[in-house]
Amino acid sequence: MEDGWQHVTLEELETNPDKPGRRWEASPALGIDAFNFNVAVLESGERLSQNHFHYHENQKELFYVVSGSCRAETTRETLTLEADDIVAFDEGKAGAHLVYNPFEEPCKLAAIGWPQDGRYPVHQLETADEATDGSVGDDK
Repeated sequence: MEDGWQHVTLEELETNPDKPGRRWEASPALGIDAFNFNVAVLESGERLSQNHFHYHENQKELFYVVSGSCRAETTRETLTLEADDIVAFDEGKAGAHLVYNPFEEPCKLAAIGWPQDGRYPVHQLETADEATDGSVGDDK
């Protein structure tokens, strides 16, 4: 950042093949270490997390739906998120969640997690099918 700023496009970044959906991890490319900033596209039936229904012991997360729709499951309710909706989850078990796309159209999300090193440990509570009664991928 010689001039105090950087610019990248998603086309310039590689997706992470080890994560569900298509996920661009922008923070490392921009030299950001205070938080994780990712962009993801979930096709129908895909979930955002490798860890299914989970929580981060020491990290808060925020998701902004850029386009399309998805669902966020918590221990108490199901939220349908549409373009321009924002949802945030606290750290710890109270912030347990699962984000997935049961709809036909793709969903594009921006995701922020902070602090960056709070991503681990991550605790899996249930698989996606257990948490949603097997309905991940179904538009119920």
